[in-house]
Amino acid sequence: MKKLEMRDGCFLHPDTYEPLRSVQVIIVDGGTLSRNYYEGARLSCWSIGCDFPDKKVPPDTKQANRCLDCVRSIKTVHGGAACKYFTRIKVAFTDSESIYELRLNALSLFSKADNRMTLYKYEDHLARNGEHVSSVLTEIYLAPYKDFYKVYFKPVRPLIEGELADVKRLIEAADKQDKETYMANEYYIKNVKAIYPHLDQTYHYSQKLGRSAPCEPTENGAAYDLHFEMTAEQSKHLGKAIFAAYKEARKSDWAAKPSNPFKTSIGKANPIVAEGDNKIARAKLSGVLGGEVMSPPAMVDAKLNPLPSNFKLTTGSIVNLVFSLAPYSFAGQCGVAMRLKQVQVIKYIPYVPPAAEQFEEEEGFVFDGSAAPAPVVEQEPATEEDMFEGVEEDEPEEVKEPVKRKKKQEVEADDDDDIEDIIAEWGTDD
Repeated sequence: MKKLEMRDGCFLHPDTYEPLRSVQVIIVDGGTLSRNYYEGARLSCWSIGCDFPDKKVPPDTKQANRCLDCVRSIKTVHGGAACKYFTRIKVAFTDSESIYELRLNALSLFSKADNRMTLYKYEDHLARNGEHVSSVLTEIYLAPYKDFYKVYFKPVRPLIEGELADVKRLIEAADKQDKETYMANEYYIKNVKAIYPHLDQTYHYSQKLGRSAPCEPTENGAAYDLHFEMTAEQSKHLGKAIFAAYKEARKSDWAAKPSNPFKTSIGKANPIVAEGDNKIARAKLSGVLGGEVMSPPAMVDAKLNPLPSNFKLTTGSIVNLVFSLAPYSFAGQCGVAMRLKQVQVIKYIPYVPPAAEQFEEEEGFVFDGSAAPAPVVEQEPATEEDMFEGVEEDEPEEVKEPVKRKKKQEVEADDDDDIEDIIAEWGTDD
């Protein structure tokens, strides 16, 4: 589902990216009041409904068994609670066949000494007049408040009978599409070898260091990611799924086929080379998607026990992966991103510092734990792919590419044999 974004005191039209001071929409879903708690820049605990922490919250970061008992929800002397309210509403334009999502924080939900209406004050106003948010055309606008903007609501007119029927149809179609898309684009691959995993926190390519380095989720290019090595048969199956997802989402100005996501080696100075006919691919989850800071991919062991959020997976470990296939077109590149969702560790290779491979035990200093050593981070050589970490391929926002005329020889690959030939070539051009 597309997001209705806000930037610099304006909404961005989800199709044209035109800045708008206000929008007139139908609110098809008023959302569920929710809460989230951040430790630093990392989302640690959240609740959809404000009753209990979400089931996906890692046990080691869950703040309480019930939101009612959580100290993070108590206001401090500074005037606010550490755990913040938010909700996501769904809206539709009268001239559109799509539904869009708008995220609202606490200041746009609750009113204090203000004649203008935030969401819940607006809902109460409509209820007193025998209306509901889904039965009226609503104007949503932004107004400055201190150093940022608050979202306000006001009614424009009741919807006519035909518009009400359209709203119902849109809601039913959106629910069906969300379920079908999620199931169709989710991909599960077993027993692949992890290469340079970055899952304990977000990383990005550091020009200063010449390699990937830890960073905050909001920094440019921040992502949780790993490369993985798979067999030739696995790469053939994944390649067909990529083509199918791309074909279903492809628009008229997109390239005829997705870009090559496979490699036979990774790194330059000391490259890791895939064995035999094996291929290497990359799955990642950006630190921020749709304006929302993402929680890390869920990790479990072979018996489905959740792993702690700071667990460091290592190169060579054998894992099962779940990721969604997300077709995109951005800055002249067209392809299918593998958006990482879950990791199951089947065989764990303990981390061995490089120095330990070079030396033997001798008489002398033995560390007794009296001084904390600097954390050791497994590093990989800089890759050409890392140089483009700043490009967010999953959620393009502002760049619209002109329509590219096809060359005469560019033919769509619909035939299974043609697709298999293309997949066989993927990973050979390093």
